Amino acid sequence: MFAFLRRPKLTAHLVAPRAVSDEFARRMDLGGRLVIRNAGSDADLTFTEMMVITGFRRIPLAVPPEWGAVRITSGRSGELELNRSLTLDAPLRSPAGELYVVALDQRRRKWEWRLPFTFEQR
Repeated sequence: MFAFLRRPKLTAHLVAPRAVSDEFARRMDLGGRLVIRNAGSDADLTFTEMMVITGFRRIPLAVPPEWGAVRITSGRSGELELNRSLTLDAPLRSPAGELYVVALDQRRRKWEWRLPFTFEQR
């Protein structure tokens, strides 16, 4: 097959998610490793955005600058350690949540993943 017709095939996984919610301190700690695998042709991710979704709340997460432009070659994976601690303006009472990840590749194709996890309540 012609190389210019091949497309990237990206999948995302949240490995060893660790989420702790402290209702009284209004804190949320999220940890783990985000792994994006490529089973197709080479992919250049030009934009990445992450957000935690819990019930009706949307909490944006800062993406490290090294993930501003990432190249994931065919058959390889890109990994990002997540160790975020956030102080919230209101208590978080949700038992579960999702890490919502959006990425744009070199052809401006939008990749979206919703990676579920559960909170440990404190």
